[in-house]
Amino acid sequence: MLHKNNDKKDNIQKSDKVINNTIIITLSICLFTIIIFGSLNFMIFNKDFYYREYSKNGIYAQLTQSDNSSNTYTYNRTYAVSTAQNITENVIKFFRNTQDLKYFSDDEKSHMQDVKKLIRTMQFIYYGAAILTILLFFYCYRRFKEDKLHFIKILARSLLYSSIAAITFLLILFLLSVFYFELTFTVFHMIFFPQGNWMFSSTSLLITMFPEQFFFDITLRIFIYAIFQALIFFGIGYWMHKQLKIVEKHHAFR
Repeated sequence: MLHKNNDKKDNIQKSDKVINNTIIITLSICLFTIIIFGSLNFMIFNKDFYYREYSKNGIYAQLTQSDNSSNTYTYNRTYAVSTAQNITENVIKFFRNTQDLKYFSDDEKSHMQDVKKLIRTMQFIYYGAAILTILLFFYCYRRFKEDKLHFIKILARSLLYSSIAAITFLLILFLLSVFYFELTFTVFHMIFFPQGNWMFSSTSLLITMFPEQFFFDITLRIFIYAIFQALIFFGIGYWMHKQLKIVEKHHAFR
């Protein structure tokens, strides 16, 4: 009878270990997703960044005003800034599904539709990960209501694993972007836009507004925001891990 009870106890412990490890892995993936996609989502809809890029890359000078009567084009700063703002506002509202896309050619609109689908998929994964993280947090809180140390251990490991994975991924992305940006940019488009409608002439409005330098800068900014968030997660997870070690050592000497 004692042997059967021990076997039953061992099975329960194994089952609990599997469940706990599953929670840690799932929570780590969710937190990793929040770190990466959260920064991406923020930058896509950051209009101030767009306007700074226009000034930096000389976009305003390329948005000339047409004089239909003489068939000539002249540069007007007020007109250029207003046009750039209108286009940016339209693009962001298009991505938010509150306005149809204007200004661009049919080919450009077709590509932007694909970009929008990719953004919507990213947002679905991002918000899904955020909701799942909240649900897992409350589930763990209830599951380990009588064992707060185990609850903290789950959170600490999840924070550490997710932040380490995010930092590793971001550093690889950063190195690829710095040393092989054109190749990385091309491979990215070939993977996510296999239909091949992402190449345009240098005179197209899409390339004028969003040149290669724009994508390099936004990638760098996403990296900065994401790495900062990952370091915060790592710091919290490491601090929790150290506190657990202190508490466990204290209990060991009692």
